[in-house]
Parts: sequence; C-alpha cells; structure tokens
Amino acid sequence: MKILQLVTKRQYRGAELFAADLSAELIALGHEVTFVGIYENDSDILVVNGADNRDLVKVKKSVFSFKIVKEITKLVKEIKPDVIQCNGSDTLKYMVSASCFLEEIPIVYRNISIISEWVNSKPKKLLYKRMFTRIAYVTSVGEEAMADFIKTYDYPVTQTEVIRRGIPVKKVDGKNLAKELRRDLGFKRNAKIAIHVGNFSPEKNHEFLLDLFYELKNEHPDIKLVCVGNGVLFEKVKQTIHQRGLEQNVFLLGFRQDIPELIAASDCLVLSSKIEGVPGVILEAGTQKTPSISTNVGGVSEVLINDKTGYLIENFDVMSFKDRLVDLMENDEKRILFGENAFNMISKGFDPEKNVKKFESLYRSLIESTKK
Repeated sequence: MKILQLVTKRQYRGAELFAADLSAELIALGHEVTFVGIYENDSDILVVNGADNRDLVKVKKSVFSFKIVKEITKLVKEIKPDVIQCNGSDTLKYMVSASCFLEEIPIVYRNISIISEWVNSKPKKLLYKRMFTRIAYVTSVGEEAMADFIKTYDYPVTQTEVIRRGIPVKKVDGKNLAKELRRDLGFKRNAKIAIHVGNFSPEKNHEFLLDLFYELKNEHPDIKLVCVGNGVLFEKVKQTIHQRGLEQNVFLLGFRQDIPELIAASDCLVLSSKIEGVPGVILEAGTQKTPSISTNVGGVSEVLINDKTGYLIENFDVMSFKDRLVDLMENDEKRILFGENAFNMISKGFDPEKNVKKFESLYRSLIESTKK
C-alpha cells in the first residue's frame, strides 16, 4: 500500500511521534509511506527512516490557507496514496478541504485527546461535525477518548474503534545511566529523580509541579524534578523557578532526543496535565520499568493502574501528590514492583507489531470498500 501520513509539524510531540512510529512499522511490513508536515519545523526535525519526508509550507500565517489546500491536492495527485491518515486538527481541516478536489481516497483520522476539551463553541462543533462526514474512519488512543468523540460529534459507532499506540521498547542500561545523569546534573548519588517529559504549554500544567516541589524543597531536598521539553511557557517556568528559589530542586533540560535513557535514569515519571488522551510518555516510562504518578484526567487511568503501576491523583491535590511521591521515592521495593507491573502491562497491550497489523487491516478494508 501507498500511505500518506499527515502531521501538523515534523516535531517530537505526541501525535507526531505516534504517526512516526506507526510509519516506521508500516515500512517494515513493506508499505510505502510519505510522512508530511503541513508546516516546516525549524529545529529538531522528526524524520522517519525509509519514508518520503516532506513539508508543505514554511510557517502558519493564518487560521486557514488556500495555499495549503492547493499543496495537499497537488501532493496527493503526485504520490497517489491508497489511504490517508490525518494526525491533528490542522491536518483534518486541510485534508477534508483538499478532498473536495480529489478522487475518493479513504481518509482516517487519529484521535489522540479528549476532543470536547478543545471544541469551545457551538459553531466550531458544527463545523467539525460537518468535516467528519468526509472521514471514512476514526481511530482513538483509548476508550475514554473514543466515547467522548462519539458523544461530541454524534459520530457513527460503526466508523470508529480504539487502536492502541504501539510502544517500541529500547533496552538501555538504567543503572549506569542513573549514575551518569546524577553526575551530569551535580546531584548526590542518593538523590531521587522525578522526571517530567512534555511540551511547556498551559495544558501540561507545570505550575502544579512547581507548587509541589516548593512544598518538598525543605523537607526532602534530595528529591529533584527534571523537566524535559520546550515550548511557549519555557521561559516563564524558568523565571518562576528563580522567583521561588527552586534552582536546586527543579532542573530544565530543554529538548532532548534521548528520552528512553533519561526515563530509565529516573526513579519516577510525574505528570500534572489538565487534559490528556492516553499519554504516551506513561507508556514510554513503562517500557523502562519506571513507575508514574499522574493527575487523573482523560484516559490516564487506562494506562496507569492506581497502586499497581503508580499513583493517580484526584482533583489536582498538591498535598496528596506530594505524599504519594515521597512514599514512592522512599520505598525501593514498591518502586521496583510498580515498575515491573508497568512493563508487563505495556508488553501485553501496546505491542507495536500487533497494533500496526490492526492499522494495516483497517487500511485494507477501507480501500476495498472504496472500490465497491
């Protein structure tokens, strides 16, 4: 099959990383993949080995661009894909618009979030509902995301299903990496590291973690927070760290590609998001036998089993989060057990080879339906 994977930007973020991993698995099965970012990324560009990697325009200049519609139409006519997958809202609106000028090709939309949280007006909801009438099928990352999608758009149950994200397991030497990370950051050998991986954006709620570590800094100065990523709020978070005297407690590493290694070197993953579909970073932590503590939003509970693979925190309760974090950091046996449980859960339900075959089967059935 010839498959077009559309992403907003070829960047190291959730939807794009999923599409890149899926593309790599599809290529391994012998399919041709064109991996396209609508907007050019100026740094840390995500590339899929073996795919035709492209970008359409340099920057986003307006809410809607007819030039992008024209570029997608031109691209599809050139590569003649058998199926197209949209990953992200901008890819949806532009691909649906371009489809008006193309022969019928099945379009799949990948729903990675709790979509009702992003649809904040009735006109927007009606517009998206209209757009989804041109989508052949919607796959969601989890049950919560799918149920929310069906309810929000009154979408046909027969045209949607949950297909989990496949998480590749990268084997690394966690013990040596733990020593190296502590040495590189100037920590004592017995320091405990909680790691956060994610974009510095309002929905990731870094402010909550700063409140948490402000409470911890005097009682437990040996527990450190390491944040990986960049984004619009990076400088603001950096400034807040300075204002609250957290320079010895919270450390910002910026963008990094060695995420598995950093997670393996840490004692626990922390997540304080306001909105989540099924957070891939919790799955990545599980592949490294690292337990997680997270606010209980969206589909987090589908990948984090409370008191078995980590802890779920209700109602953004800082003190509850603090108590659970201290409990996990001070109990080596529990931390190891939770990590093993997380690894076993990921191995069973998020196997990349099994999940790519589900997509392959879906694509084939949609192509056959189009031919009838």
